[in-house]
Amino acid sequence: MGQIDKQFLAAIGESFKAYNKKGGARSTKKLIPIHKFISEKVLNRLGKKFSIKSLGIGDGKEATLDGKYYFKDIDIAIFKKEKIVSTISFKFVTSNYKQNANNYFENLMGETANIRRRGVGFAHFLVLRGHTPYYTKNKGNLRGKEQKMEIISEKDLQKYIKLYKDIDFPHKPDLMGICLLELDKNNHPKLVNFRDFDFSAETKKLLQNEFSLSKFLDKFTHLVNLKS
Repeated sequence: MGQIDKQFLAAIGESFKAYNKKGGARSTKKLIPIHKFISEKVLNRLGKKFSIKSLGIGDGKEATLDGKYYFKDIDIAIFKKEKIVSTISFKFVTSNYKQNANNYFENLMGETANIRRRGVGFAHFLVLRGHTPYYTKNKGNLRGKEQKMEIISEKDLQKYIKLYKDIDFPHKPDLMGICLLELDKNNHPKLVNFRDFDFSAETKKLLQNEFSLSKFLDKFTHLVNLKS
């Protein structure tokens, strides 16, 4: 495991602390450490010609883009002067994935088209848990009781792989990254052991290479320079 993965897992660990403190998957506080980490890594690669707006950076507020179809708050927005040139959408699923999997995917395609049709670069990074708890419903933003543990399968990932292989339509992100992690016995995040899952050789190779965080950051740097 490389240094950047270790740093990323440390940021994820801070996010889990915020998530567990608040007791709900929808709290934005769980995203601050991760958005800050990614923003700093991107900015280090891009240099002083660019600036970033995201949670945990500067004033800690997200930028809003006038998209093709609707206004959209952007997780991580890269600016050159006063113009947004590229964006990162970050999704961290901590519970009840299978129940919402199709909604996540359909929302991604809509968000992609809304942003790319404005000529702005769009990248998406998805973090999933190999074993994801399913909680019953509760009041407001509070978690219910854990009912079962869901295991990520090849089928869950195939829709993203098909999108990755698709030709360059506006609904396809310019680039994607996917990370699968687990919690150890001390609730510290770690990367999954692929031998514990029934993934095809092709899927394992994509997750370890094309969808990896380091490859994602390298490609995103090229995307920003291309769009600027």
